[in-house]
Amino acid sequence: VTQYSLDMLHVESRHPIPRIIDALKARGHGCLCFHGAPGTGKTALAEHIAQQLGRPLMVRRASDLVSKFVGETEQHMAAMFREAEAEHAVLLLDEADSFLQDRRGAQRTYEVTEVNEMLQGMERFAGIFVCTTNLMDSIDQAALRRFTFKIRFKPLTRAQRETMFVVEALGGQGERLDDGLRQRLARLEQLCPGDFAAVKRQAEILGAAMEPAEFLDQLEAEHRIKPEVREARGMGFVH
Repeated sequence: VTQYSLDMLHVESRHPIPRIIDALKARGHGCLCFHGAPGTGKTALAEHIAQQLGRPLMVRRASDLVSKFVGETEQHMAAMFREAEAEHAVLLLDEADSFLQDRRGAQRTYEVTEVNEMLQGMERFAGIFVCTTNLMDSIDQAALRRFTFKIRFKPLTRAQRETMFVVEALGGQGERLDDGLRQRLARLEQLCPGDFAAVKRQAEILGAAMEPAEFLDQLEAEHRIKPEVREARGMGFVH
């Protein structure tokens, strides 16, 4: 629902994103770990990579693979990799935390076998595999070594927030971004592309265009419910 642009990504990466995409085009394989808060653009970048490579994107969530029966989760994992390879698809495993967790902290045998199966699948997979996670600190070291690229996604910078607001709320008319709007945007330090998408979906469902002030009201509402913002407010109140 929003216009996609790599310029609206705020990431930490050893290599520029366009260079990574070119490398994936040339090699045809690679494992990538996208980590960061929800809404920062992880899934959208996987979609962009698939589009640039002219491949379908196959999306699976961890919950799609989990089974209560012993050994069946591992079977689902193996089938996922086989299907993606057969379709020559970019494979995106969303919310992969449980399958990448450090085996040293595992309390049950199946937790270890699931991580082992994931690592073996990554090792055998001849295509492009993208994992998204919000828990980078708890990932198994062997899994980290298997990721060719590890990219951290962060909230938009102040300049990015202003640019995205001009595009999505002001119809590209930068002259309409007055000082009042700038000051309000400057306070939304945890704002992400996903928040703009959420507001655009509201407008789409309501069937009515939002005035800039109303659009910003809704962005502020999305911002207030973020855990980082709620926790910061709570700490300030206690202080």
